[in-house]
Amino acid sequence: MRKAPLLATLALISGCIYVVDERNIGGNDGSRFCLDDRDCDGVSDRDEGIRGTDPDNADTDGDGVDDGVEPGQGCDPLDPDTDDDGLSDGEEPQIGTDPTNPDSDDDGLNDGDEHAGPTDPLDPDSDDDGLNDGDESDLGSDPLNPDSDDDGVQDGPEVDLGTDPTNPDSDQDGIDDGVEIEDGTDPLAGDSDADGLPDGVEPEVGTDPLDPDSDDDGLLDGDEVDRGTNPLEPDTDGGGANDGDEVSSGTDPLDGSDDAGADDPLEPGEVIEPGVGRPGQNRPPTGANPGDDDDIRVTRSCGCDASGAPAALIALPLVLVGLTLRRRD
Repeated sequence: MRKAPLLATLALISGCIYVVDERNIGGNDGSRFCLDDRDCDGVSDRDEGIRGTDPDNADTDGDGVDDGVEPGQGCDPLDPDTDDDGLSDGEEPQIGTDPTNPDSDDDGLNDGDEHAGPTDPLDPDSDDDGLNDGDESDLGSDPLNPDSDDDGVQDGPEVDLGTDPTNPDSDQDGIDDGVEIEDGTDPLAGDSDADGLPDGVEPEVGTDPLDPDSDDDGLLDGDEVDRGTNPLEPDTDGGGANDGDEVSSGTDPLDGSDDAGADDPLEPGEVIEPGVGRPGQNRPPTGANPGDDDDIRVTRSCGCDASGAPAALIALPLVLVGLTLRRRD
C-alpha cells in the first residue's frame, strides 16, 4: 500500500463539515464523513449523549441559545429558563439581565415580573425615591411615583421618619405630613404641643400648635376652648385678672364683675362684704353713693373663737340701727 502525505480538504456541505481523507490512496475512493457533531452546536455527539441533549438539534431546549454556548454562560441546555424568572435564557442577554439570577437588580422582584410590569429589572429603585421596587410592592406604594401619597415627602424618607408613604396625613390630625415637617409639628403626633387641641384645629382657632398656652394665661389652649374662654386673650372677661388666676381662685373667667383685682387674688379665708372696694381696685369710696347697697368691703375673717361671740352679738344691733338711720337720711 502506497502511503502519501495526509491531504485534508475542508468543505461546507449541507451545513456540516466534511473531511476528505486521501491517505489510503490505493484503497477505495476517498471516504467523506461528518465530524462528531451532527448538529454543529459545538458539542460532540458523544458528549451530547452523555449530557442528554439532542445531537441532531443545536438548541435542545429551544431557548435561543445553542447547547454548546449555554454551559459557558452557566445555563442549562436542557432548561429554557435556567433561573426560573419567567425570561428564557435567550431573552435575558438581549435585555441585559442575568440568565442565572432571577433578580438581576436585587430589588426583591424577579426579572420576568419586572420586564412584564412597569418597573426596570436592571434598576432596583425605578422611581429613585429611596425605596427599592420590592419594598414598594410590599408597602403598597407606587414604585413609579416617588411620592405615592402626594403629601410632599418622598416614599423613602417617609419610611425613615416612620410616617406612612401611602397616607398623606399619618397622624390623622388634618395636616399633611409634608406641611407638618415644614412647620415643625410632629407628623406622628396629632397634638404636637399636648394642649388638648389637634394640630389641624389650632390654625382654625388661631392658636399656636407648638405652644400649649398661646396667650400665656396659665390655661392650656384646649382647656380654654372647653371652658369657653378665649385662648388668644389672657383675660377673657376683661375684669383685670387673667383666666388662669381666675380658675385657680375659683372666680368665673367669663364674668368680669367678680375679678377682685389682678394683683391681689383672693386668699384663703378672705371674703367680699358690702362696703368699699377691695384695695387695689378702682371702686368708689364709702359714702360716695349712699344709696348704692352694692358697694363691697373686703375684710379678713377674724377666725374668732367662742370668746368673741358676745361682742359680736352686741355689735350686730348697732350695725342694723346705723343702716336704718342711713336709709332715712
